Amino acid sequence: MKNSKFPSCIRTIYILFGILLLMLLSASPQSAHSNSFTGLTLPEVTKFHPAEGLSAYRIKSEIPALTITAQIGYGSLYEKKDNAGISTLLTKTISLAGSRQFPGNTLYQTIENIGGKIYFDASWEETSITITVLDRYAETAFKVLADLIKDPRIEPNALNDARSLVEESLKRQRDMPHIVAFEALREILFDGDGYGATPTKKSLNSITSRTLEEIVRSFFVTGNIILGISSSLDGAYIESLAKKYFSDIKQGSRQNYRVNHAFLYPRLEKNSKKIFLIPRDIPQATIAVGTIAPPIGIPEEFSLSSMNYILGGGSFNSRLMTEIRSRRGLTYATASVVRFRKETGLFLAYAQTRNDVAPITLKLILENIESMKTKEVARDELEWMKLSLENSYIFEFDTPRNILSKYLFLDYYGLHESYLSAYISKIRAVSAPSIMESAQNLFSKGIVKVVVGKREMEKKLMEHGEVVIYPTASYL
Repeated sequence: MKNSKFPSCIRTIYILFGILLLMLLSASPQSAHSNSFTGLTLPEVTKFHPAEGLSAYRIKSEIPALTITAQIGYGSLYEKKDNAGISTLLTKTISLAGSRQFPGNTLYQTIENIGGKIYFDASWEETSITITVLDRYAETAFKVLADLIKDPRIEPNALNDARSLVEESLKRQRDMPHIVAFEALREILFDGDGYGATPTKKSLNSITSRTLEEIVRSFFVTGNIILGISSSLDGAYIESLAKKYFSDIKQGSRQNYRVNHAFLYPRLEKNSKKIFLIPRDIPQATIAVGTIAPPIGIPEEFSLSSMNYILGGGSFNSRLMTEIRSRRGLTYATASVVRFRKETGLFLAYAQTRNDVAPITLKLILENIESMKTKEVARDELEWMKLSLENSYIFEFDTPRNILSKYLFLDYYGLHESYLSAYISKIRAVSAPSIMESAQNLFSKGIVKVVVGKREMEKKLMEHGEVVIYPTASYL
């Protein structure tokens, strides 16, 4: 591909991204980063340390409101079979019980009385608490958030209430066939730990107040927390508030989960010879296939992302959508995703279709995956993929809070700023041979196949491999 073939706006993006890269590389980690491309001037992002080992990032906003987020490095990927669901349960318990200075309803009254909002969230790798208030109430936000981290209340009554809420939420989710399929796929791939940790009544009931208190002691420490602050207030004032309320956070280092690939890959190869059927008397079947992907930051990441975009990530122009839905009308929805995380990753492709055509739909998904391994993508697909990814990348930075989140992301994963600034050049460097080679490396270890639908499709599925009825005892 030559630059002369691109619209002038795309050439402008490349030029200005080059400027962005030079600015990022020339700045020290502690300095502010003022970045600009495609006519959009991005607000400065400044890194500072409110306490030894505690990283914080602040960004200037034009809106007179402050948002402060604490990201704690503890999420579902830290879980095992016997404590699956603990990160969600911990987050829900703290949201109900509050902290010593702001217990229970006092927490919400304190924030709501000043027109603010507070959010708690547990994700794959992080537990986060976010508070948004008007700038003039900034000190209240810092005080509340710091107390939630330093002294959260883990009360038995709040834990029991949280457990009931989590169980009810899981029951609703598991009425959805695609959730059942995705959970089973991850459970099989990762042997029920980390990505495959599936919360059950037994695992939730095994979690005690003492268990949660130990998680707080081990993970709510300086090296395992990242702060993000967006506000129109003076930067020096923001830093003074952060130091005032967070300087006495318990000292500690970053805590990482571990993934035993030497154990998982032989299981993957063995299970890839089977089709796992979860019987459900429902009119629509869900098919999910997947494999273990590599961790974030490897050289292959961009070619694998490009491969996935062409296969199923690129909406209606992707191969799965074209081959299965547009040409044959076999599916209601189909797509693929690939996720790269600190110690591992996940590739997943899925389709929802009628029970009677589920076997042929599964066959088509696998054929399209096989094609990515054995044939180089066409030039028009390659150019479409690159232009689509390049044109959409700017929207990753469309608000100050989105920009700030990128720096928290880099900090957590230990990535250099060039991971962001060199994105377009990395995508441009992807070639058809590199996509095929990456697909071969990804899929050669095996692909797990899960189908949720009527039991009577078992005979037809057997034409495509050994069918195993997957036990549902693990579900609530």
